[in-house]
Amino acid sequence: MPVGSADKGVGLWAGQVMLSLDNANQYIDWWHEALPSSSEGFDHNGTLTSIMISPSVTIGLSNYWNVTITQILGNRIMTWSGKGESIHHRNESSVSNFVNARGGVLGDTRVLFRYLFYNDGAGAGKRLFVGGGLVVPSKNTLTSDPFFLNNEDKVDHRHFSISQGSYKGIFELQYYKKRLVSPVFVGGSLTIEEPIGENKYGYKDSRLYDASVTWLSKTVKNLPVSFGGNLALRHTTRAYWNGAPSPNSKATIFSPGVSLLWNHSIGNLAFGLQKPIFLSGGLAGTDSEDLDQRLNAWQISISYRRVLSTVIPWLDPLKQN
Repeated sequence: MPVGSADKGVGLWAGQVMLSLDNANQYIDWWHEALPSSSEGFDHNGTLTSIMISPSVTIGLSNYWNVTITQILGNRIMTWSGKGESIHHRNESSVSNFVNARGGVLGDTRVLFRYLFYNDGAGAGKRLFVGGGLVVPSKNTLTSDPFFLNNEDKVDHRHFSISQGSYKGIFELQYYKKRLVSPVFVGGSLTIEEPIGENKYGYKDSRLYDASVTWLSKTVKNLPVSFGGNLALRHTTRAYWNGAPSPNSKATIFSPGVSLLWNHSIGNLAFGLQKPIFLSGGLAGTDSEDLDQRLNAWQISISYRRVLSTVIPWLDPLKQN
């Protein structure tokens, strides 16, 4: 099971139901020097902590089609450590409303249909899935441009929210193989999310490319646990506010990680530690390469999934008459 993506790497037969839960906890310690275009003549620094919980349900519509519905819940918390008051940052979280933000814990809803080209079930063999779906945004998003790109007077504002407020199309490709020798589980996935136009506040989100490779060892002798690793590469293209390029939106992040998988009768539980490395992009509110800035990020992930023993009778051909 890929940590952080509990619904991946498994295909269900007709009528089967799987419950899964992903929890991602990311900590970013950031700093940048005073912005040359700002009236605030001091360095900016703080921490941005994101706590995301994503429960999902997967249903086998047939032996070849699965559908997964995921609801994102969470909170992003900014802790301001700068030496003065700032219109850009303060101690705050995405749960609360602000001048240019609607607060709340409800994030995006994802609906994804997968076609199972190859699916060897729980046994050894290969799994090749192709999927497509839709991201439905929540209302808890930014309601105006936090960079004032049209030269408006700068006032207090927030830079983050729990949702980007944009509908997006999803394309997904998965290939995993289960073997009898270590690594017993190896494979990867590619996900592309394409924004569908601007939202009602004039924001057009980035296109997202997300690629990952995962591997797991055999279970440790006399223990129901496996060790693994993963490599992930994420790239976001330029986003726009009212047609103007949005700073900080274009980024490339490489995340190596290690994981531990516990196999139990109540389901599979995985723990992961990742180290996101920003190959490009930042949090400074400008794309200037001359600005001195630093980022240090870590992520702890917990994933759980269980395929239920009961099936939906009207979807299972063996239960029909």
